[in-house]
Amino acid sequence: MTEIQDQIEDARRRVAICQRRAERPGARVEDELALQSARNRLLTLELRVLQRIVALQKKFGKGPGGPLAAPEPAERKKHRRMLPYMRWGFTYLEVKR
Repeated sequence: MTEIQDQIEDARRRVAICQRRAERPGARVEDELALQSARNRLLTLELRVLQRIVALQKKFGKGPGGPLAAPEPAERKKHRRMLPYMRWGFTYLEVKR
């Protein structure tokens, strides 16, 4: 985890450098592209850390989706049957009669 944290710190420094270059009055398109690339790298690393945290929480049952999480509610089939008829302005009961 410390290796990724080091990479994140390096990426943050790189974003700061690229941002200063891109904000200069004589900035080129390449500077803006470098800034965008550095931001994407930083976001990718941060997302990787978050995915690892969620995976660990699921593994130990502490986070969302773990074994201790509440079950998801079942879908209601009644509404699914009514939808095609409601498209034309009929209700389920009118079609049934």
